[in-house]
Amino acid sequence: MTGEVMVSEDIVQEAFLKWMNRPEETILDDKAYLAKSVINTALNHLEKVKREREAYKGPWLPEPILADSHAIDAKIDISYGFMLLLEKLAPLERAVFILKESFDFGYSELAKLFDTTEANGRQLYHRAKEKVSGTNRRFPIDPQQQQILLEAFAEASETGNIDPLIHLFKTDIEVYSDGGGKVIAALKPLVGSAIVEQFMRSLVRQQYSQLDVKPALVNGEMALLFSQKDSHMLTTVMIIDVDEAGIRRFYFVRNPDKLAHLQ
Repeated sequence: MTGEVMVSEDIVQEAFLKWMNRPEETILDDKAYLAKSVINTALNHLEKVKREREAYKGPWLPEPILADSHAIDAKIDISYGFMLLLEKLAPLERAVFILKESFDFGYSELAKLFDTTEANGRQLYHRAKEKVSGTNRRFPIDPQQQQILLEAFAEASETGNIDPLIHLFKTDIEVYSDGGGKVIAALKPLVGSAIVEQFMRSLVRQQYSQLDVKPALVNGEMALLFSQKDSHMLTTVMIIDVDEAGIRRFYFVRNPDKLAHLQ
């Protein structure tokens, strides 16, 4: 809902404490009570940060999660592209979509939760589904392609040679970079293999000797973590989004505030 790790943890903790301290007889449905508590607090938070996000310098990216998506829940898609896609939904659409898709809430439950009609809940869900349908379809990577990608990763992280990665670029590859106005980052998405290759080579020339690079799983996807060699401070998380034809997107999260939970 929020795209922010520590904010989300605070919201869950607050809901859990209220639930633990509840008068026993006042709650008829624990599932509905917890969902409503969490969702309402998340909606309030999104309303509070709305102007801040609209005025954000450059692309706003969700905070990365160091995890394999299968370790969380097979039904909950936390892939980075999908998380970013959810940001395009209105907060209420997002809430209805997540509860319906990932937690099996029925329309009658959604209607009670949001004090609306089943018809309106159904409309919100279908509107949200239309916006996200097919736009970020995940593709299973065959073992051979996965091995090629892993070897390219290893080469990039151990030697700084990114040629094997560049050979995997799709022609319409995109780069999104989030510095939040606090560190250097591209203020607009970069599109196309030529400009992305130029950007990546320039990055390696300027930065690689100063950085330690380590492969990781972020939001269930392959990523590289860049840390300063002298201070060991994490400076960048680079998530790689692939489909059956190659690398289609890079996401660079560089805003220090969004990396604080990973330090």
